Amino acid sequence: MSITDAYETDSDEGKSPSWIPLASWVELLDPVSSTAQSYHLPKRYFSSATKKIKNTRPRQKLAQLRTTAQDLTPQLEEFKRRTLGRLQALDKPLETLFFHQSSHLEKWFYPFTLVNIFAIGFIIGKYPEWFHVYYTAMLILLMPVRYYTYYKTNSHYYMADLCYYVNMMCLLFIWVWPQSVHLYQSCFAFTFGTLCFAVITWRNSLVIHSVDKITSCFIHIMPPLTMYTIRHGISEDLKLARFPAASLIASKKWNLKHNIFWTSIYYLVWQSAYHYFITLRQSSKIKSGQRVTSFEYLTSHQFKNFWAVRLPEPWPMIFYILIQYCYQLGTMMLCGIWFHYRRAAGAFLLFIYICAAKNGATYYIDHYGKKFEKDVAKLKMEVEELQQQLEQKTLIEKSSASDVESSSL
Repeated sequence: MSITDAYETDSDEGKSPSWIPLASWVELLDPVSSTAQSYHLPKRYFSSATKKIKNTRPRQKLAQLRTTAQDLTPQLEEFKRRTLGRLQALDKPLETLFFHQSSHLEKWFYPFTLVNIFAIGFIIGKYPEWFHVYYTAMLILLMPVRYYTYYKTNSHYYMADLCYYVNMMCLLFIWVWPQSVHLYQSCFAFTFGTLCFAVITWRNSLVIHSVDKITSCFIHIMPPLTMYTIRHGISEDLKLARFPAASLIASKKWNLKHNIFWTSIYYLVWQSAYHYFITLRQSSKIKSGQRVTSFEYLTSHQFKNFWAVRLPEPWPMIFYILIQYCYQLGTMMLCGIWFHYRRAAGAFLLFIYICAAKNGATYYIDHYGKKFEKDVAKLKMEVEELQQQLEQKTLIEKSSASDVESSSL
């Protein structure tokens, strides 16, 4: 049955429409998308449009939506103009703060990081029931900064990577579906698996003064800490009331096959959305070098000589997806231990934190130590040049003095 036939079956007077196919709803969006593609319309508009869809005939629906969209176009253009003006006015001081005078920010961010580390230990030990709130607040604080700094450097496609997706999954579990067992255990598998081992694989560094490096550590270490606190830190009564999926009644055992299935589903959802919205729809920007993705960076820098990279398209991307999926499955194999044993989970998180701290120490020693060595070597060369110039000047003065004496004789 065509869309027109479906409309005509519902056009009898005195009868309410029985059902509208999904394709019909998609078609209703066409007049709106053609005039205001990148805007969010007010909620009042959607509520009134929904009532009209239920109470009017189909062809009148399209005509009214077109008219309403055209009427809203001037307001949307004005909203766009004012929003862009405010963003441009805010962009200059933010760019100065994050890129041109970053030392001022780093001086304040250093004590902020130390206080944050203290707060994490204090809340887990004293008020574990509030740790998920603290995690959410810090995520809301740091993610806009990460998006702005990445957007300014054309690196914001990195924020579509798996680690950010897992953080969003954790927020969905905490605030939307705390009763979902498969979501909870998938979050546990992703956080104690992929995110924790990413600290080792990608050498996340605990560089205390750096906003960028601390944010990277945060998105990889804080989610497993949150899952650890929910699993092992709060009482069973609180779990039943606040996180039913984490209670012993709902999550008494760790079923590896069950969790492999659900994590694979969540992984497939992320990969499908990622490749549709990033790899395919933004392919021209990626190929031209306007945007950078993890795949493009790896295949052009760290693994540019790997044999799979030299294969014809789309085989490099297929190998990348399969390797990433196998990495996810491999890193979650031990999650049953962290799920059932509190001390083992705590020791594992301590090990991950030590790895991040060691990477930070390596960064400080290599970066500032080598910089100091270069400065010392440069200063030594300047001193040697000055000494040579003085010696040459002394020789010239002596030779001129001897010439004067010989001429006088």
